Amino acid sequence: MNTENHLMIEQQGSLGIISLDRVKHLNALSLDMIEGICTQLELWRNDAAIQAVLFKSNSPKAFCAGGDIRYLYDSYKNETADYKGYFSAEYKMLNLLREYQKPVIVILDGYVLGGGFGLAQACHIVVSSEKSRFAMPETAIGFFPDVGATHFLSRLDDIGVYMAITGEQISSSDALYLDLIDYHVPSEQLSTLQEALIAAPNLSKANIEQIIARFITRPAESELKQLIEPIRKHFGFQHLDEIEHSLEHEQEEQFKTWASKMLDILQQRSFIAKQTSLKLQYLGRGLSLQQCMQLERDLQDIWFEHGDFIEGVRALIVDKDKQPKWQQRNPELEQILEKLS
Repeated sequence: MNTENHLMIEQQGSLGIISLDRVKHLNALSLDMIEGICTQLELWRNDAAIQAVLFKSNSPKAFCAGGDIRYLYDSYKNETADYKGYFSAEYKMLNLLREYQKPVIVILDGYVLGGGFGLAQACHIVVSSEKSRFAMPETAIGFFPDVGATHFLSRLDDIGVYMAITGEQISSSDALYLDLIDYHVPSEQLSTLQEALIAAPNLSKANIEQIIARFITRPAESELKQLIEPIRKHFGFQHLDEIEHSLEHEQEEQFKTWASKMLDILQQRSFIAKQTSLKLQYLGRGLSLQQCMQLERDLQDIWFEHGDFIEGVRALIVDKDKQPKWQQRNPELEQILEKLS
């Protein structure tokens, strides 16, 4: 077993296992972790003894709580361009995973947020327990859902818009209902499932899926499923003011509390982050995955200058005053967004 850069790397049977091991930070992906994952995947690519790769977490609370936003903030504040290098390494990792010739399994058992969600979506076989909670919460820090969310959330239409601009968490039952995960396996069965994969003589994708199928159970009913009607009603608009106006005027008693809560959340978010996130969701519907990823990369590189990320991280993580001073508008950013569409 090799332990460095907050990753535990081991080979058991024909399975290469990468365990995220930055437990104190809920496995927020550091640059070292991202580069370590890329290096390991390259080492295993032509290793005949490794038939498949498994990602998991050593944290009982989280698979991965996202990117290392404090590192990005510090890099920008110290006037280095390291934040651009971070994104470029992260996107290299995501592309490497998606195109990997051997099956890549991920086991989720806790928070799957932001960059962690992107990492999970890039794996080929996604298994989650009932303990997982999923979200793309970027608008809360004045950013937009990235790591491929312009593609994977936009495929959910109005639900993708809802998730992108509110940053609300969904359960593993919801994720299964939305096809964001492939299999639901109870938390107490995950170690037995891992043992079964280690013991298997043949780890082809079909065989892996047959093994997992022995452990799956029907999860609790999706709560999100009950909200489909009001989500479609309120989040089907192309403009922010229409969405917020619609939520404000929800008439049905059973949905009034929910609509009021969503409106309250949206009103606390950065205007330009919400506007950009909404725009990306509509653009993403007509683009390939690669085009979506390129669009996100182009925006990331200018966002630190023009967006609200630095202020969002300051208010929530650095000073912790929870009083972000969001920009009202940013004409330069609006021009750039206009060119994108």
